[in-house]
Amino acid sequence: METKGYVMDQKGIAFVVALIMLLVLTFVGFAAVNLTSYESRIAGNERVYNNAFYASDGAIENFRGRVSTGEFVYSVGTSGSYQVAIGDCLSNVTYRRWNRNEGGVDYAVFFIRSEGISPNFPTSGRVVIESIVEASMMLHEGYN
Repeated sequence: METKGYVMDQKGIAFVVALIMLLVLTFVGFAAVNLTSYESRIAGNERVYNNAFYASDGAIENFRGRVSTGEFVYSVGTSGSYQVAIGDCLSNVTYRRWNRNEGGVDYAVFFIRSEGISPNFPTSGRVVIESIVEASMMLHEGYN
């Protein structure tokens, strides 16, 4: 008789174990959803950063190309700025110029600061790249 009473007391344990397992799986599901949304935000931020970086780098290359044609080498001004659109991003380029003579050859030296701006999200991504470019004054205007 005693064995029968023990078995009768255990009838609801499967239900309790099932509820506990359901609760644990619910917490695991919530954790997975939170992790997925967090990683999605990380990927979005990385995309904004990459767009701004490539816009800034493209503006530096734009400046180097313009210097190779003699555009800024023979100008009277020693500083300036302009804006370049690269894709859907903008880049603000500022430069300072000074001349240097080495071994009888004159050089125009430029300090360039390019700020790439990626306005894709509510907070725009910004990346700044600085570079120094030297160009020989022996270049003729229009040289490419």
